[in-house]
Amino acid sequence: MDSLWRLKRFAAFPKTLEDFRVKTCGGALVTVVSGLIMVLLFFSELQYYLPKEVHPELYVDKSRGDKLKINLDVIFPHMPCAYLSIDAMDVAGEQQLDVEHNLFKQRLDKAGNRVTPEAERHGGKD
Repeated sequence: MDSLWRLKRFAAFPKTLEDFRVKTCGGALVTVVSGLIMVLLFFSELQYYLPKEVHPELYVDKSRGDKLKINLDVIFPHMPCAYLSIDAMDVAGEQQLDVEHNLFKQRLDKAGNRVTPEAERHGGKD
């Protein structure tokens, strides 16, 4: 309770005593005009903030290359090559399904040794 009383006593802008307060017409006019200016500024900022302006723009991004080179070496010991494919998604969210461009598949036996001497190539050339 004592700390609450101390908090009430502390004020950044202490009130003056009633004897020192002088209410004038000029002071009232300044208060009313400043209040109107604040309301006017609030609504003008609100009017600027609320409408949504859409500026449609379409351009070609030339900063990125056409192709992204992805190198991976993965072994699936119990999966037939016919079931394996690669699906990719670019930064724009466009999916590239069943990618077969320069894709090499190498058959292995159960011990992990190559069944064929050359890897089987799927897809076309660059």
